[in-house]
Amino acid sequence: MGNSQASNAILAKARAMYGRRLTGHNYQDLLNCRDLPELISYLKTRTSYADALQEVNPVATRRASLEALLRQNLFEQYASLCRYEMNIGHDFYRYFIIRSEVQAISNRLQELHARDDDAAYIYNMPEFIKKHSKLNPAAVGAARDFKTLVFALEGTPYEKVLRPFADDPNFSLEENGILELEAGLDGYVYQEMEQIASTKLQGKSREDMLYLLRRQSDLQAIADIYRLKSMLHADRSFIEGRVSVKVSNMTARQLTHLMEAHDAKDVIHRLVATPYANEFYGASFRYIEEGVQKIDYRWHLKNLRFSTNPSVVLFCYIFLAENELTNIIHIIEGVRYDLSPDEIQEMLVGVGD
Repeated sequence: MGNSQASNAILAKARAMYGRRLTGHNYQDLLNCRDLPELISYLKTRTSYADALQEVNPVATRRASLEALLRQNLFEQYASLCRYEMNIGHDFYRYFIIRSEVQAISNRLQELHARDDDAAYIYNMPEFIKKHSKLNPAAVGAARDFKTLVFALEGTPYEKVLRPFADDPNFSLEENGILELEAGLDGYVYQEMEQIASTKLQGKSREDMLYLLRRQSDLQAIADIYRLKSMLHADRSFIEGRVSVKVSNMTARQLTHLMEAHDAKDVIHRLVATPYANEFYGASFRYIEEGVQKIDYRWHLKNLRFSTNPSVVLFCYIFLAENELTNIIHIIEGVRYDLSPDEIQEMLVGVGD
């Protein structure tokens, strides 16, 4: 398949997959489900999740198992798009591989941080991703402390990211140390993708993709800075080691200005001096994650519909598919805790678009 054909195939496939999204009517039906078995039955018989849930018994399936199956289905979609993207030689399929690996490492770090020695480490990568992964899942799962986890990552790029922390006698997963590790891993992901965009693309295609990647990094950083200001009243020196800002559309001065905000509310005020001023202007939200998600949703939806850059469209589809999964999980949790449909509705983003 030639580059032009492969590019068109990605555009067509990503948009077709988005066309199978949940409708506003589907969401309303899900919100009206009275319990988990009814919700599973609806997803299994009335939505595009039918194949993923084909073998599921609605009565016997627990919430955690359902969420794992839905997330596995999302990774299978990633793998499907990867095969097309590989044909145009842009190498952005590596994002799926790296992100899957980082997710596996982060999951294990969280388990080690929780000191749950009996935690069941289950991480099933799709075969396509597993084929290209550098991780040894068994070794990662067998690690019983941070240092043995780093040893299990020997020979991978992640060992280089985490080794300085493991060699530091004063480092601990406690005292927010895990935030430093996650910031380092996030920085690695975005730097790798920025390098691919810079070397594989040219002209406007490169410009658009770099903006998208840096934007993703920036919005995550904004949310993290806001959260650290809100929860810990963190100062700039604390934030710098725990928020990934290695890839950014903002200048060093703009980033410093945000980190030096007096409090969480001041972080939002200071966004007026960043490239995201217009997007945050007039935005209202209860939680920073909700605000960022809504802003990001509108941007990705617009670019999925109108961009002609196949890599940009692919990344926009990823975001929108993950947003839908997040919505479903909110509904599952809402049904579990017997929330009203209106209460659950407030947590959803992009319903009916």
